[in-house]
Amino acid sequence: MKTLVASALIATAALTGAANASLSSDVQTYAPNADVSALTTTEANMVVSILHSGNTESEKRNAIRKIVN
Repeated sequence: MKTLVASALIATAALTGAANASLSSDVQTYAPNADVSALTTTEANMVVSILHSGNTESEKRNAIRKIVN
């Protein structure tokens, strides 16, 4: 789990405009109309971790919605 979180932190730290757009489209799958531009770095890291987790789609949707709303 620590490796997953560390990987997510590194990946998010390296986000560019294109990667941020990708994050936005991925988040829209689980939380339509969510504004990812307002997310803090920590929140974006959490979302990336959730997106790449082995959780069910329902669990991902619930966790992402809690962060972006």
